[in-house]
Amino acid sequence: MDQPIRILQCVTIMNRNGLENRLMDIYRNIDRSVIQFDFMTNRTEDGEFDEEIKRLGGRVYHMSRIAPKSFFRYIGELRTFFQEHPEYKIVHSHLNTLSTWPLLMAKRAGVPVRIAHSRNASMDRNIKMVYKAFSRLFINGQATDRFACSKSAGIWLFGKQQIQKETFHVIPNAIQLERFLYSEEKRHEMRTELGIGEQELAIVCVARFSPQKNHTYLLQVFQEIQDRKPESKLYLVGQGELEQDIRNQVARLGLQEHVRFLGSRSDVGAVLTAMDAFLFPSFYEGFGTVIIEAQCSALPMLASDSIPSETKLCDSVEFASIKEKPAIWAERILALIEKTERRDNSALIRENGYDIRQFYIWMQQFYLEKNEKLKQI
Repeated sequence: MDQPIRILQCVTIMNRNGLENRLMDIYRNIDRSVIQFDFMTNRTEDGEFDEEIKRLGGRVYHMSRIAPKSFFRYIGELRTFFQEHPEYKIVHSHLNTLSTWPLLMAKRAGVPVRIAHSRNASMDRNIKMVYKAFSRLFINGQATDRFACSKSAGIWLFGKQQIQKETFHVIPNAIQLERFLYSEEKRHEMRTELGIGEQELAIVCVARFSPQKNHTYLLQVFQEIQDRKPESKLYLVGQGELEQDIRNQVARLGLQEHVRFLGSRSDVGAVLTAMDAFLFPSFYEGFGTVIIEAQCSALPMLASDSIPSETKLCDSVEFASIKEKPAIWAERILALIEKTERRDNSALIRENGYDIRQFYIWMQQFYLEKNEKLKQI
C-alpha cells in the first residue's frame, strides 16, 4: 500500500489560537490515508494539540525559538533536520516574515515545494520588529508558492508583483460551521455553565494576549460600558505573553469583579452563542477569522477598521477606528446590541465561501497535484 504524502507544517506552537485551529480543522478533515501533516514548532514545550496530532498519525518536532540570541542554533537545527528527513518534499510555513528561515534551509536541502503563508498584514512595533523586517526582505527568494489569508496580507508579505502570479493563492480562513451554529437552547446551556445572570450583559473578546490584540484599549472601552451598564461583564478567551499585564490592568481599573479570564477553550462557538456582544479592537489583522465565527450566530460585534472589510457579511458587524475615544466604542456597541436579532447565519457563511469543507478539499488537491508533478521530474 502506498504511504501517505507527508507535509511539514511550520508553526510557532500548536496551541488553541486562530491559525492553529484552522490547521487542525483542515487536518481532521483531509483524507489522511493519502495526506499526512507533520508539525515543526519553535518551542521546546508541548502544544495543546500535540497529543491529538499524534493520535491522527502526525509527528511533532520541537526546535529552538526563532530569536536573535538563538538564531544560529536554530539554523543549525534546521540544517540537521532536513539532512535527517529527506522524505519531506513539501514544506508549508505559517511563520509570516520568519518563514524565510525554514524555507531557506529547506531550499538548501533540495526540498522542491516551499510554501510561505501570510497570516497578517502588519507586525508589532517592538524589539523584534527589525529582525522580522530583515527576514521579510528574503521571503520571496525562498518560496516556490505563496498563500495568504487575504489579498492585503499577501501584498504586505510578498508585494504587489508576486500576488499577480499563478503561484499566489488567497486561502480565506474558513471555519467548521457546525461548531458555531446558533440555538436558544445552546445559548441557555452555556450561559448557565458560565454563571451568566438573566440581566447580565455579557461582552466577549476572543484573542491571544499580545500587543496586536490591543487589550488595553478593550478594557478602557469596557470601563465605559460598565459606567452605563453596571450589570455588564467582560469575558476574555485566550492566553498569551501579556496575560499577567492585562490582569494587573484589570486590578488597577478596579474591574476584578467584572472581568473573567476563561483561558484557552475548545468550545469557542458555544461561548460566542452565550454572549451579547463582541469587541475586537486589534491594531491589525491579516483577516480576522473570529469575525466570521461571530457572524454565524449574528453576535453583535464592533471591530477595528484596520481589519479587512471582506470579513463583514451581515449587519451584526460594524467597524470603528481605535483612534476614537473609548466612550464612542461603548455607545456604538450598545446601540448595535439593541438593533441586532440573534439567529443562525450558517447558510450565509457557507454561501460566502467560508465553510472549511470547501478548502480542505482544495488544499488536499493542491498537495496531491504538486506531488504528482514531482514524480514526473
